[in-house]
Amino acid sequence: MELLRSRPCGGVICSRMTSRVKWLGFLAFTLPLICNAEPLTEEKSLQLGLNQTHFVNLLESRVDTARGALVTTKTWANPEFEYTHEELGEETETNIWLRQRFDVSGRRGFSRDAAEANINVAKAGNDSQRVIRSFTIRQYFFRVLYYQQQEKLFGYWVEKYTKVEAAMRKREDAGDVSGYDRRRISREKISLLAQQRHNQASYQAVWQKLLGIIGVKEGHSFDGAQGELAPAEFPSLSTVLQGLSQQPVLLQLQHRAEAARLTIRAADRSKIPELTLGVGHKSVDGAIVDESGLMLTASIPIPLLDRKQGARLSAESKVRKAESEYQLVLNQMTAEVRGLWQQANQLAENARLFREQSVNASFELVRIAETAYESNEIGVLELIDAYHSALEAEMVALQLALEARLTRIELDKVFRGASL
Repeated sequence: MELLRSRPCGGVICSRMTSRVKWLGFLAFTLPLICNAEPLTEEKSLQLGLNQTHFVNLLESRVDTARGALVTTKTWANPEFEYTHEELGEETETNIWLRQRFDVSGRRGFSRDAAEANINVAKAGNDSQRVIRSFTIRQYFFRVLYYQQQEKLFGYWVEKYTKVEAAMRKREDAGDVSGYDRRRISREKISLLAQQRHNQASYQAVWQKLLGIIGVKEGHSFDGAQGELAPAEFPSLSTVLQGLSQQPVLLQLQHRAEAARLTIRAADRSKIPELTLGVGHKSVDGAIVDESGLMLTASIPIPLLDRKQGARLSAESKVRKAESEYQLVLNQMTAEVRGLWQQANQLAENARLFREQSVNASFELVRIAETAYESNEIGVLELIDAYHSALEAEMVALQLALEARLTRIELDKVFRGASL
């Protein structure tokens, strides 16, 4: 009986199977998705997801709302036009007034600066939304990649069991081996097919979530994900910690505190009231008097009761709230970054060492077991055990790589988020 030989090759299963056979299972899995398709990369998925029309419109609407408040603050109060006409006996009096309020305290300038700071609050909030959306997209993307690589693995082993099953059937017909060996291999193949179908269902679920969040509708032109599951080289811990100061969440709190401080300064200027100036024309038309002339007026409210005490108190509380939240969030992020950095590095190193030390060794055992089985030195159970060991080692290696990648994505929420 000729059993298929297998060996590790750079952490990826290699064999003497032809290319057509090796990829048959994977193509059957992805064939319904292929229609002049191209693979979806991490960069492409982020580009599509962050530039989705409805998401962009949502972010722009938030900034436009803040800009509207700025326009309102910058716009002068409308002038007032007044016209009065009085008739008393034979005498008629007509008054025409044009009045305009003027801010002589500088309060309007501080209010304008506070409105501009609120625009920065909205922009920083939008950056936070982009970070969160990028985080979700990347999680979906690498889970898709994980299930794809598992599918390649299952496809390889299904084909291998099929070949071994066919070879054993020939030997069974020739009387060289018992029917138990062939039936035992067939049972393992059925179990493997069940795992493959379960993996395919998981793939489809995450794949549809990924397509949904990046805005690709049914009939898309992507046939799966393309990339490296294991994370790349890590930035230094000091580099990540330095990037914390530019985190959108922290910047948003800084701008919010600045807007509140400017509101306080504007409230303090309320002690100096607005000045209203008016210019008018008065005419009197009567039997005895027929005269007209220019009139001027000036008025100011007396800041006796309302001196914006409530606005000042509210702004002061907003400053304290934003400053307290900033320090709490900074302390929490610093602790999380230190922990995530250590965890991500250790997981990545663990995944690398396991693949080097266990996966390669497991497939060497497969080669030895197949040789021993052909020489009748071991039975079918020992051969199956070697197959199980190799498959499990590769699956564990993929799981470790996924865990390392997902932890790296958590870390990138801080590091990449600071560069948005």
